[in-house]
Amino acid sequence: MDAYIVLFAIAVCFLLLLWTRLEPELIFGGALLILLLAQVTSVESALSGFSNPGLITVGCLYVIGAGVRESGALKPLLSIITSGVKSKPQGVLKLTAPVALLSSVLNNTPIVAALIPEVSRWCKQKGWSNSSFLLPLSYAAILGGTCTLIGTSTNLLIYGFIQQSSFKDQLGFFDISVIGLPITILGIGYLIVFHKYIKPRNTPRQALGRLREYSVEMIVKPDSPLIGKTLEQAELRNLHGLYLIEIIRGDLVMAAVGPATKLVENDRLIFTGLADSISDLLDINGLELAEKQVFKLTGNTGRARIVEAVVGQHNPLSGQSVKQGQFRKRYNAVIIAVVRNGQRVKMKTGDIILRPGDTLLMLARRSFVEQFYYSRDFLLVSGLDDLAFSKKGKAKRAWLSIAILIGLAVTGVVPIVVSAICSAAAMILFGCISFGRAKQSLDLQVLLTIAMAFGLGKVLNESGGAELMAGSILDAFGDHPLALLVAVYIITVILTEMVTNNAAAVISYSLVSGIVGALGYNLIPYAIAIMIAASASFISPMGYQTNLMVFSAGGYRFSDYLRLGIPLSILVGCVALLLIPQFWDLTI
Repeated sequence: MDAYIVLFAIAVCFLLLLWTRLEPELIFGGALLILLLAQVTSVESALSGFSNPGLITVGCLYVIGAGVRESGALKPLLSIITSGVKSKPQGVLKLTAPVALLSSVLNNTPIVAALIPEVSRWCKQKGWSNSSFLLPLSYAAILGGTCTLIGTSTNLLIYGFIQQSSFKDQLGFFDISVIGLPITILGIGYLIVFHKYIKPRNTPRQALGRLREYSVEMIVKPDSPLIGKTLEQAELRNLHGLYLIEIIRGDLVMAAVGPATKLVENDRLIFTGLADSISDLLDINGLELAEKQVFKLTGNTGRARIVEAVVGQHNPLSGQSVKQGQFRKRYNAVIIAVVRNGQRVKMKTGDIILRPGDTLLMLARRSFVEQFYYSRDFLLVSGLDDLAFSKKGKAKRAWLSIAILIGLAVTGVVPIVVSAICSAAAMILFGCISFGRAKQSLDLQVLLTIAMAFGLGKVLNESGGAELMAGSILDAFGDHPLALLVAVYIITVILTEMVTNNAAAVISYSLVSGIVGALGYNLIPYAIAIMIAASASFISPMGYQTNLMVFSAGGYRFSDYLRLGIPLSILVGCVALLLIPQFWDLTI
C-alpha cells in the first residue's frame, strides 16, 4: 500500500511541475511532508538529501563559479577568444571550445553571464551580429557539462544516488568523459557549421545586444525652468548618444521637431539612444520620467543609477503586469523601458506583462546590482557603468583554486566533495570573493530541490514504488537492455523539457534502479544516459538557464532554438546511445 501512496505523490508532483508555477522545492517538500504525516517514510529517509555529499558539492561549485566571475579570471580567456579572429566560423570555434572546457569543471551560469556583455562588445567591434555567437555560447556551456561528474548539478545528483547503491565504486571522475568528450567535439563542429542559419535580427534601431538603444519618455514639469525655451536654448538637441524623435503635446504629436520649437508645461518628450546615455536625462533640471515615475530612494548614498537586467524564469512577477505586481514597491526601482525579442515593448509601462527573458532598463538604487546580482529574480544584472571585468590581480589566485579542485578530484586523494570544499575555501581565503558574496551566490532553490529529490528517490526505493514502476516498464519492453537504454534516454529528454532537469533525473533514475535490481542489469550505463539526457536542453529558451540568459541579449525567437537545437539534440542522443554500450556492458 505504501508503494502506491508514494507513486501517487510522485505523479501529483509531476503534474504540479507541469501545470503550475509552484517552485520545485515547494512541490517536492510538500510531497515529503505528506508522506511523513501518512507515516509512509521516516524522517531520516525523507531528509537524507541534506546530508548527501552531492548537495554540498553543488553548493561549493556555485561559490567557485562566483569567485571566477568576480575575480576577472575570464579576462585572459576573452583575449584568447577575440585575438586573430578573421571569420565567424573561426570565432565560434575559439569561443565554444574554451567555454566547453571550463564548463566541465565549473558552474556554467557565471561563465556565460560574464562573457555575454564582452562577446557582444567584441561583435560590435567586428561589425557582426551577436546572435551568431551567444546561442552557441550557451550550447557549448551545456555540452561541456557532460564531460565530468561535476559538470552539472544533475551529474552530481545521479552520482549521489549511485553512491548509495552497490555500484558506488564503479564510476570515476572522468568515466563519463568517454561519452561527453565526443559529444562536445561533434556538438562544437555542428555549431561551427550551422550557426549561420540563425537569422541576425539585431538592427541599429533594436540594438539590444549591440548598441543597447532604447526609447524613454520625459515630461516637462509644471515649474520647469525649460518652459518657454526653445529646444536649442534648452540644449536638448545635441545630447551625446540621444536623439529627440518627437514631442507629444496633448493630442498633438510633433515629429521631426526643429531647434526653434518652444517647450510648454507637460510636454512629453520622446528620446531614443544608447542606454548608458539615458542617465544624462535624469540630471536635466525641469524634466522627469513619464507616467508619474518620480523616483524616491530611501537609505541610499549617492544618486540613482541606470540598471539593466533580464527577467528570470523564477521571477515572482513573471506573468503579471508591472502595475499589478507592484514592481516599483517590490524592487524600489522604476522601469524605463522593456525590450522583448530585440524590440522595445510599445505599451504603457504599467500595463506591460513581464515575461522570462525580457530585458528591463531601470532607474534603481546604487545598491540594486549588489542586492540582485545572484538573485533568481533577474539574470545578468548590471549597472551600465560597470559591465567590464573588475578586481584585477586576483585572476591567478582564482585559477589556482580551480587547480586545487581538479587536482584533488582527479587524483582521488580525497572524495570529490572534499576537493570542492577545499577549492571554495581557497576562493574565499585568497580574496577572490568575499564570504558575504559567496553566501549570496548559493542558489537556494536548486540546493533545496536537489535535497528534496534525494529524499523522494530514497522513499520511492524503500517503499517498493520503484519496483512497481520497473514492472510496468518491463511489461512494455521485456528483457531488452538496449531498448530500455533508448527508452530511458528519450523519457529523460522529454521530462527535462517539460519539468526541471533535476526532477527528470530523479524520476528516470527511480525507474532504472528498480529495473536493475529486478533483472540484474548494470546500473552505470543507464545512469550515464540519464546524466547526458538531463543536460541536453537545447530546444527551448526555458530548458536551461543559460539558454534564457542569451534569449534577449541575442534578440532570439523561439524558432531559433528549434532550428538549431532539435538537430543538436538528435545528434547528442545518437552519439550517446551508440557509445554507451561500447564502453559498458548493459547486463552483468
